[in-house]
Amino acid sequence: MFTSWLRSSSVSPVLSTSCLGSHLSRWPNPAIRVAFIGVHAATADEVRRHLFPLQWDHGQLSCVDLGNLRKTTTEFAIPLLRELHEAGIVPVLLGGVGTAIPQAQYLAFGSLHRRINLLQVDQQLALSPTTSGLQVLDAAVHRTDAPAYHLSHIGSQRQMVDPALDALIQRRYFERYTLGEARAQPGDLEPCIRDADVALIDIASVLHAEAPAQRGYHPSGLSLQEAGQLCYYAGNSDRLASFGVYGLELGTEQATTAERLTAAAYAQLVWYFLHGLSRRAGDFPATTEGMTEYVVDAKLPQRMTFWRSPRSNRWWIQVPGVTELSGEMRNYLVACSYQDYLQTGQEGKLPERIVRAFSRY
Repeated sequence: MFTSWLRSSSVSPVLSTSCLGSHLSRWPNPAIRVAFIGVHAATADEVRRHLFPLQWDHGQLSCVDLGNLRKTTTEFAIPLLRELHEAGIVPVLLGGVGTAIPQAQYLAFGSLHRRINLLQVDQQLALSPTTSGLQVLDAAVHRTDAPAYHLSHIGSQRQMVDPALDALIQRRYFERYTLGEARAQPGDLEPCIRDADVALIDIASVLHAEAPAQRGYHPSGLSLQEAGQLCYYAGNSDRLASFGVYGLELGTEQATTAERLTAAAYAQLVWYFLHGLSRRAGDFPATTEGMTEYVVDAKLPQRMTFWRSPRSNRWWIQVPGVTELSGEMRNYLVACSYQDYLQTGQEGKLPERIVRAFSRY
């Protein structure tokens, strides 16, 4: 079905039955929910060598390894990714360096929907301040035709971000959490991540000491444990439908120790994404059935409606004036926390993140 886009990987390790590699399903299989796709073959194959021996703790999750892309251009990859989305399969992209495939990842999803929430975790904010250029996020943020995008960015370092981007972030009501904010309370980022449809993770967001083959020489970053926690949140969200890890590109020669360690970091991030995905609760936007409604009418110009899922104990707030009939259902509830609900009810004040979210409508 996908042979025109892909070639088989050369990695076929002999593994015990408890390892991830031994749980890969055969294609085609109607139960498949996740498909691994290598972008840069040498990089992806090295990641597989570290990923497949990891222990399987993902329940009945059905995964398949589709191999590596024959071409790494945006136009070539979009039809493949679009077909996977239409089939309800989450692509997990093992990427290298460059803008083409990250752009294909969100443009393919965007071709099926009217509005996309895009999440990037990176040490830089890979975005041009004004018009579309050569940055990873330009094709999303600066496009003039539908669909529209919302951007959430985690892990940026002040010394590496153009100050001119501050005005763009404010004007478009984007979300940005610096490295310091992300490391202070990683758990507070869960609602932001839960609102994303597409996630781009750059390995440069991780401490250089824990992923030493990343580009440049920038020692600060998230610990691999913290980055893995964010990947778990991404996998655990019923909304997120596309996941990619980027930033490492191996040559044709045997991998160095630094490259192998960085490929192992890739594998750990993918493992935690799968761990979260295998434990999805099947709540919003999969369904609102059984969710509990809470109406707050205290010190606010209008009533605020919150929803809680008893399956996961997660919270959402309904955008005032937006209904299922006036937009896609997945956009009319904004992910939030129990603390957001308490602050709204007890103090009569909406948290800043929710105010900015409402301003986008």
